[in-house]
Amino acid sequence: MNIAEQFKKLRSEKGFSVYKLSKLSDVSENYIHKIEKGESLPSVFVLEKLLDSLDTTLSEFFCEDNSAIYPTDFEREILTNLRRLTQEESDTILHLIKLMAK
Repeated sequence: MNIAEQFKKLRSEKGFSVYKLSKLSDVSENYIHKIEKGESLPSVFVLEKLLDSLDTTLSEFFCEDNSAIYPTDFEREILTNLRRLTQEESDTILHLIKLMAK
């Protein structure tokens, strides 16, 4: 994977200018340009700050085949609460969801 190309593509797809991303992430425009040109390789900390501003996780960024599904905050909340239910309660919720999705 070419991190520079992947990062620039993601930024463009999300519609962010380098300036806007710099302001949101608190990473300098100059450094972002260097990353996109392949002149600098960001640390995991810096890459995570940039990706967070682009509403993307590290695992999503590095997933090359796009087969992984990452839950939204809302979906995570549902899963967290679902795990607290009994099996019978969980089955009932799943049945309701399937009925509503028809």
